[in-house]
Amino acid sequence: MSARRPIILQWSRWALVPLALAAVAAATPYFLTHGAPLLGLALERGFAIVCHRRPERSFALFGATIAVCSRCLGIYLGAALGLLFRTSRAVAVRLLMLAIALNLLDAATELAGWHQNWPGVRFALGAMLGATGALLISSSLSCALDKDNSHALSQAA
Repeated sequence: MSARRPIILQWSRWALVPLALAAVAAATPYFLTHGAPLLGLALERGFAIVCHRRPERSFALFGATIAVCSRCLGIYLGAALGLLFRTSRAVAVRLLMLAIALNLLDAATELAGWHQNWPGVRFALGAMLGATGALLISSSLSCALDKDNSHALSQAA
């Protein structure tokens, strides 16, 4: 594969995993406020392992906050999208480095007091980070599978 390989769309059932995580995180407030508080609390505790869950950095639904912050929700949804695309590893690495730099810039400028908490921006930057990280994974696996297939074909000939 060349470094100039275009970005292509290709279905992957693995995209359902981060999509399901995002759906469960978004459904947690419903469980908390509509008759299944033990399930909601268990889900909150589970997501607390990977996310700080600060209420001021989280979106709210059904009168309660989603089980992950806006950036983590964006990462999950972005990862679902990123797993549907393939490109060269070189392009995927460059896009991931850009996403990391933008997330660090947002965190540093907020820490420096240049702006307040912007949940929408945090969500968008998280989606970019999740999508590019998943794109790197899917593109790397695609490259590895292509190499295995070409190696098997050359040995069969």
